[in-house]
Amino acid sequence: MNGRPLAPRRLWWLAVGFTIWCVALVILYALHAIGCAFGWPTGPLRVSLAIILLLHLVAIGWLWRYRAAAIRDPGPERISTFMHTVVIWTLIAALVATVITFGPALLLTTCI
Repeated sequence: MNGRPLAPRRLWWLAVGFTIWCVALVILYALHAIGCAFGWPTGPLRVSLAIILLLHLVAIGWLWRYRAAAIRDPGPERISTFMHTVVIWTLIAALVATVITFGPALLLTTCI
């Protein structure tokens, strides 16, 4: 293991998918709370929530496609191949978590 270590700036790719998930959580719940507080009609509120969810899904999907197109991260062969695989699967997990977490919420009553 005398090879060059992986650059620390490459590790942020591990968090990018779930960071987008967190941003989606904050924006969706803030929009929902604002819409309910101000008495927005159910139809436009639901459409707004769906658009915000779709934009976040597109962002994670685009990152997945972008990272999958890269052969591997620059750096030592074994570490960079491992990091590439882990980042791809982390993005897939973030995409699935976004769909499972926020998708069914669009089917519920918007404001009680």
